[in-house]
Amino acid sequence: MDQSRDDNSLTELRSGDLEKAVCGLGGKKYNAGQIWSWLYKKSVFDIDKMTDIPSVLRTSLKQNFSVPLPEIERSEKSADGTVKLLLKLYDSNYIECVIIPEKDRMTLCVSSQAGCRFKCSFCSTGKLGFKRNLYAHEIVGQVLTASVFAGTRITNVVYMGMGEPFDNYDEVIKSADIISDDSGLAVGKRKITISTFGHVDSIIRFTNEDIRYKLAVSLHNPFDDERNLIMPANRKYGLKKLFDALTAYTKKSNRKVVFEYVLLKNVNDTERHAKELIRLLSALPSKLNLIKYHSQGAADEFGPLKDEFALKFYNFFRNQNFPVVFRSSRGEDISAACGQLTAKRKAGE
Repeated sequence: MDQSRDDNSLTELRSGDLEKAVCGLGGKKYNAGQIWSWLYKKSVFDIDKMTDIPSVLRTSLKQNFSVPLPEIERSEKSADGTVKLLLKLYDSNYIECVIIPEKDRMTLCVSSQAGCRFKCSFCSTGKLGFKRNLYAHEIVGQVLTASVFAGTRITNVVYMGMGEPFDNYDEVIKSADIISDDSGLAVGKRKITISTFGHVDSIIRFTNEDIRYKLAVSLHNPFDDERNLIMPANRKYGLKKLFDALTAYTKKSNRKVVFEYVLLKNVNDTERHAKELIRLLSALPSKLNLIKYHSQGAADEFGPLKDEFALKFYNFFRNQNFPVVFRSSRGEDISAACGQLTAKRKAGE
């Protein structure tokens, strides 16, 4: 069975669509609920082992559907407890997801694409080029696989892995709907964050459809001419269009936007940058996450700020009307931190 198709994977279906599919095979709505429970509460992915489903229906399900999960090619564990999984997809493309254990939660950073087309110069994934979008079942599959691997429930999901989530809007939203469904994995909508470089068209759609997942924007520079150099996709929209779209989003959703800002030595770390950030972010409900730059190896064109200079930059934001925090770096020693995901199968590959 072709696992690439989006109509034959049980984990591709929202709960209502699963009901329709099961009824179309002669089953009942409650059978769909049983299947949903097997998949998302009991972590049983073999249809033959769904023992309370009538055998005739199980046979029909196997003839029409599969439960494909990504294959774990390799796992790496950081000194801080972070785990990176290298996952093989049905077509031998590779992606990575990152399990981040914390005291009161278990966060999973998921990928939405194999590779990325937007070529941000400080991001290792962008240097890989674009392979393809992931299907919703491949995103949901990361959560299921990671949960089984970790032996515990995933409580938070961030779409901050490989790829630009809003370049794969439909599959990302569908996967988030499945992940957040209260009758299954039950990851709360407020505990799902979708990050974008500033894909304005999709932000507008996200706003118009009144979708309630948290929105994060990878900003990294508050000046168009400088942002164009490190984030070429900025040329399509520009910061004015981006902030116009974000203002509309905050007004409709009554939620703040989380801005991610990787500190790049001698690139975006001056008082001038801080003042422009303050001007932009003060105009709408915001939170600013400052992030350490993580090395990309020998060919790296950027460098991280020393702690003293990072603190100096942070201090420019004292007494502002939006919170500013240093986001803790996790998994840097296994290349699992922000901007480091490459899905390499072995050294040098």
